[in-house]
Amino acid sequence: GCKHVKGILLYGPPGCGKTLMARQIGKMLNAREPKVVNGPEILNKYVGESEANIRKLFADAEEEQRRLGANSGVHIIIFDEIDAICKQRGSMAGSTGVHDTVVNQLLSKIDGVEQLNNILVIGMTNRPDLIDEALLRPGRLEVKMEIGLPDEKGRFQILHIHTVRMREHQLLAEDVDIAELAVETKNFSGAELEGLVRAAQSTAMNRHIKASNKVEVDMEKAESLRVTRGDFFASLENDIKPAFGTNQEDYASYIMNGIIKWGDPVTRVLDDGELLVQQTKNSDRTPLVSVLLEGPPHSGKTALAAKIAEESNFPFIKICSPDKMIGFSETAKCQAMKKIFDDAYKSQLSCVVVDDIERLLDYVPIGPRFSNLVLQALLVLLKKAPPQVRQGWAVG
Repeated sequence: GCKHVKGILLYGPPGCGKTLMARQIGKMLNAREPKVVNGPEILNKYVGESEANIRKLFADAEEEQRRLGANSGVHIIIFDEIDAICKQRGSMAGSTGVHDTVVNQLLSKIDGVEQLNNILVIGMTNRPDLIDEALLRPGRLEVKMEIGLPDEKGRFQILHIHTVRMREHQLLAEDVDIAELAVETKNFSGAELEGLVRAAQSTAMNRHIKASNKVEVDMEKAESLRVTRGDFFASLENDIKPAFGTNQEDYASYIMNGIIKWGDPVTRVLDDGELLVQQTKNSDRTPLVSVLLEGPPHSGKTALAAKIAEESNFPFIKICSPDKMIGFSETAKCQAMKKIFDDAYKSQLSCVVVDDIERLLDYVPIGPRFSNLVLQALLVLLKKAPPQVRQGWAVG
């Protein structure tokens, strides 16, 4: 008389293995071959066709349950990018209401009047906040699992999987240490780690290719091809940058000439900054630390903030600067800031430098005039504590 869970929502950053995880669940359950559907494929320009596409996905499960009843096998339906078709009802502009009717049809099929007990629906998204709440209630996609960025142990296992055949065929040099690479690739997703291995292979092959009008390969040297530690680190430096990592180019321009400790004020700021960084790293009671650097124009506030961020060695460092928001409307600025903070919360440790707050707010002393919408958004983001087991450091 027990009923199994009918729906699972897998969410997390892109490239972390949500689709792979869904397929593996299907193999573990020894179920029918999963039906994998990309969300946008459901939508059709003709009236009623989008809803018909939803009904077709459940037709086999309905027919088998009518025929075999409780002896029916489990049918797995996997929706990739489910947020494309299951947005909040009433949130889409226009009068057609296609998205609303698609959501209604999906809700009725998962847990409607004629209930199916032989289906498992797995939805995948990196934007769970866009999905209609009715789809997430118990009886539908009730189990929510975050597939986050891999930790050091996970990165080691992923790199081992992608290099094991290279090692078997003696294509991996002895100086390559997978454990060392796992330490150096903080905040890399599984897809980015796979890309790193491919980039290292390309770097190794390029050593034996002569660039000319015609591609020439030195076959004698190619037979002794080995991917070395240097190839991996060259790819790390030049080719593969993590989407949720630290891009040194962001803050290197602020401190290209270094920091001169000309007196106690500079030394005190750097020392206090280091103390607060250590507090963020080591204390469980301070998940979020916010710091304001105040001073006259051109006194080096941004350079000091960038220096503290660089020396923190946090895996995620981002500069939120008005230079990157030229021409943005107030709403676009709020969305850009929210994305930076949302990305920061996906990392175990993160640092966000909010540069030129007065320019970000369009502050003018005469009046005074400023953007209240951007101000309120910034206040909310700076006060919002990171999720559990994650810690953030913000400096403005």
